[in-house]
Amino acid sequence: MKQQQPHRYCVFCGSALVVASCPRCGPARPGSVPHRSPPAPVPVARRLRTPAGTRRIWPAVLITAVVGLVLLCTATVRLVPRFIGPEAAVRAYFDALADRDATRARGLLAEGSAIGQRGPIAGVDERADLSLLTDGTLHNSGYTPPRNVTIERTNWTGTSATVEASYDFGGPPITITLPLVNERGLRGLQSWRITDGLLELRLESVVIGRLVVAGAALPMTTTRSLVAFPGAYRVALPEHPLYRAEPVIAFANGASASLSPVEVRENVRQDVEQQVRVHVDGCARRIELAPSGCPFVASSSVPVKLVSWTIVRYPELSFTVVADGGVSVTSPAQGVAAATVIRASGAGASWQETVSFDISGTVRVVDGKAVLSNGR
Repeated sequence: MKQQQPHRYCVFCGSALVVASCPRCGPARPGSVPHRSPPAPVPVARRLRTPAGTRRIWPAVLITAVVGLVLLCTATVRLVPRFIGPEAAVRAYFDALADRDATRARGLLAEGSAIGQRGPIAGVDERADLSLLTDGTLHNSGYTPPRNVTIERTNWTGTSATVEASYDFGGPPITITLPLVNERGLRGLQSWRITDGLLELRLESVVIGRLVVAGAALPMTTTRSLVAFPGAYRVALPEHPLYRAEPVIAFANGASASLSPVEVRENVRQDVEQQVRVHVDGCARRIELAPSGCPFVASSSVPVKLVSWTIVRYPELSFTVVADGGVSVTSPAQGVAAATVIRASGAGASWQETVSFDISGTVRVVDGKAVLSNGR
């Protein structure tokens, strides 16, 4: 009887080998030995595998980190000027004006811009008047601070910068560019100062003397330039018994504001017209061919003597306020007077000679009343 060959078994999994090959583990491995019965399986350490979901998460995490870094850099670039850079200084300047705090606003101006400094002040001639840079002016109801302030653009290079800002007063926006300097070389709010934060306020008036600008009574010639904070200023003439003018709104850095027209008060017109009538009537009562101090004179080609004067038409009066504060009176339409005369010999009938006449003079205040002088 033929002896049965012993089976060979896989030393790792215990499976019977078929032609030196394990159906589970593959080709026979060194160390596989013949066994009459399958040996106990040898535990094989399983290879650790990274879950498929985890492999997909890492790229997303990396992308998120990169995007976050870019956003952080962008936010830094945009927010640093807004909160601790030149943009913050400009915002603080307009905030001070909105709070009507002239002292705080002046504190944000660079050397040479603040009040009391010698030399050019904020780009304006050093001879310019600084009377409006006070808390009293900003607290007056005649001052309106800028509204709806918007920072349009910021250019920042080292220790200098420019900020373009816009604001309005309920109408079209006004845009200005404010240069700044970092006086200490530190990128912080307290170091940035505006080098040209004051603007020019230009005024015109036909009357010299004084003007009231946002409550401040200031000496005035026919033209004047003032240094002012950004804003709108109510400009008016002081109360005067002879004339009046509607207040105007002047804008810093805007067109020249003119107090025009300046109108003579209606009661002054009536008083002067009555004075002219009284004067002309008094002249007409005089039996003279050329009454002295009167606006009319009779003449004839033959010797005559006067019988009487008759006022045919009173002159039309025109009133104009002049620079020194008086009121000039002229006659755009002449008056007419008729002189009834007879020959000097007394022979013959009487006849009339008509003459035209003007009234001119100056109205001034005398003892609180409007008085026409040189009315002839």
